[in-house]
Amino acid sequence: MQNFKMLVAYDGKKYMGYNKVKGNPDKSIQGKLEAILEKAYGEEVEVISAVSTDAGVHAKEQVVNFNAPDSSYDSEGIFAYIEKYLPDDIIILSVEEADERFHSRYLAKSITYEYRLWKQEATVRPLFERNYVNYMAQKLNVHTMKEGAKLIEGEHDFLAFTTNKKTRKSEKKMISINVTETENEIVITMTANGFLLNMERIVVGTLVQVGLGQLPLGSINKAFASQDNRDVGHKASAGALCLTRVKY
Repeated sequence: MQNFKMLVAYDGKKYMGYNKVKGNPDKSIQGKLEAILEKAYGEEVEVISAVSTDAGVHAKEQVVNFNAPDSSYDSEGIFAYIEKYLPDDIIILSVEEADERFHSRYLAKSITYEYRLWKQEATVRPLFERNYVNYMAQKLNVHTMKEGAKLIEGEHDFLAFTTNKKTRKSEKKMISINVTETENEIVITMTANGFLLNMERIVVGTLVQVGLGQLPLGSINKAFASQDNRDVGHKASAGALCLTRVKY
């Protein structure tokens, strides 16, 4: 049985996330991919992703894999077939045969997300970027945000930073988190060995509220100790979040 690894990019604006939605598979990235593969092979094929991106979240480099039920297609054939039927907001970047033991989710070593904030003091309003940035109505203190990012780096129990309080494994390692600034934007880039449900968006929301002076820096360490989501910031909007890399 062939195991194919694919790199997929998508604009998540119209979708309810990567995972297939019961009763409405056409509104998910997984549903779109699996429908095409079912047409190709004549039977259901599960497409497993490295990350289950939320509704509205984008991906520049999502990694997926699937086991082909037969050898009807090689990697070039699969690439051509899927690309022929995909909508304009999903593209296949590459397809290759992988080891039969390769699993896109379980073998991932690190995951990187990028979050884009459009500065209140930018000289222009966002135009082409408007659907992919979070427009700030107030000025952010970038220095304070960078100090907050330093506190989030490292191994912690991130239970306060997830909307899933029933998770059994809330310890994660934030390998790096960088806050960079351009003329118009503030970009938060996070790399971790894994993310809990909504963790990346709550991390961003916390840094934004720290940057606005709505939360003290000390609230971050307090949240790690208390594991209480009342000590963290809001869940940032999905449209400015993008999955940019998965490493194995």
